[in-house]
Parts: sequence; C-alpha cells; structure tokens
Amino acid sequence: MECDLLRLPSFPRMHEYFGAWAHEPERLLAQWQMVRSIDFARHMAAPQPARPTNVETVPGKSGQSVAVIKIAGTLMKQQSSMGGTSTTQLRRDIRTAANDPSVSGLLLAIDSPGGTVAGTADLADEVSKARRRKPVWAHIDDLGASAAYWVASQADAIFANTHTALIGSIGTVMTFYDESKAAANGGVEVLVFATGPLKGAGTPGSAITEEQRAYFQKMIESSQVHFDAAVKSGRGMTQTQLNAVRTGGVFLASEALSLKLIDGIRPYEKTLAELSAAK
Repeated sequence: MECDLLRLPSFPRMHEYFGAWAHEPERLLAQWQMVRSIDFARHMAAPQPARPTNVETVPGKSGQSVAVIKIAGTLMKQQSSMGGTSTTQLRRDIRTAANDPSVSGLLLAIDSPGGTVAGTADLADEVSKARRRKPVWAHIDDLGASAAYWVASQADAIFANTHTALIGSIGTVMTFYDESKAAANGGVEVLVFATGPLKGAGTPGSAITEEQRAYFQKMIESSQVHFDAAVKSGRGMTQTQLNAVRTGGVFLASEALSLKLIDGIRPYEKTLAELSAAK
C-alpha cells in the first residue's frame, strides 16, 4: 500500500521558496534574479509542459536491471512550475526501485545545484535505507552541489564525469532584505504588530533587529549540523576531513577526489557498466 505521507500535494508550495536552502550560492542568486523578473500572472496562466519521468531502467546481467534515477535541477518537495525535481517523488522512485526484485542496483544520475533544506534529509535517509538492500551509486554530471551532494553522500560510491565537474558546496543559506532605509527614504514607516519579537521578522520595509538576526543564524547553523553529520557518516570522514570541505564552496572534481568527496572520475557509461556487473 502506498504511504499517504508520500503523496504529492496538488497545489504550489510557494512557502518553500522562502525557507532555508542548501544550494550552490551563485546559481541560487541567478535563480532568484530570474524569479524576480517573471511575470507571474502570465507564467501561471501558461500551460505547463509534461513532466519527464525520473527513472530509466537499463538492462543488466542475469535478466536484472539497473534503475537510473535522475536528480536534476533545483530540488524541492513539490516540483516547481519553473522546473527542477521533487524530493518527495524521488523518495518514491528510490523506494520502488529498492523493493523491485528485478532491479539489481540503483544509480543516482545527478546534475543539480541543490535546493531547499525541506525534504532533503528525508531523501538522503531514503538513499541510506536503499543501500542496505542493494548497491546504490551516484554519478555527478558536471554539478553535484549542496542538497544534491547531501543526497549523493549517502550512496555507496560517488563518481564525477570530468575533472571540471563541480562538487560540494556543503553549507546552508537563508536570505532576507532589510528594506527599512529604502522605505524611510520614500516616506514610508512600516509598523509590524506582533505577539513576539520574532513574529513578522523580514516583513518588507521593516528593520531586521539584532535578535532576529541571531535567531535566523541559529536556525541556519542548526540545519547545517544535520548536513555535516550526513556527509561525515556517509563518506566515512574524520572531523578534520569534514572541516576541510564544509566551506560552502564547490571544488573541481580532481580536488574533490583528494578531499574524499568522490571516489573517482570517469564517464557515465563506465559507471553504469560496472554497477550493472556488480553483485
């Protein structure tokens, strides 16, 4: 029986855009600039293209197959109308493949800058559970950053397609804009009436207080604790090794290999062939 908790909501989860992100910073900025320029009325009225499946089944040995699960674009619990991949759907895909007796292994085909913190830990846990049943490998095609790397770190092995692939971005970010000075310069005073010092924090035009800043920083650091623990455990790192890579920046694959973030650099076809042949 399908678990009700894994049913995708039928409405846009707009609030996800405003929470904590585990996302490669430069691409997050570019994405945010794109979102700010969109005519949302026209965007929402336009017909949405059909969503491609995340799973491709590739024949393996002895009549079995490898389930290639595509993790592409921005990761969110609900797939955005602007693209990306649903972590809820990915959990379902991984669980189905892990339970399928005709599937000998899972290959996570990753090309993603990361996404929201919401949903990522659950997806990473799903990968960890799947690898207890059958081999789970990850292959990064040019970019495996932040939330996408969090997920990849729970696989048995991680490979990158080329030396110039970007790996890592182990960090968490949340952005607010303090527009209080702009409002004041325009003759506008924004008054926030709330029941506590944190309620209404970040309201456009209101000042962000030191107490609010400390609160959001603590929230980000608390989220990062779980990201760090997953990478450290999944990759078998010491605390010193983890400290060397948790800078928030990405590494070229050749350096990522020396830092223990990945296990090799080779073409996708070789990774798929070896996983197909694995016992």
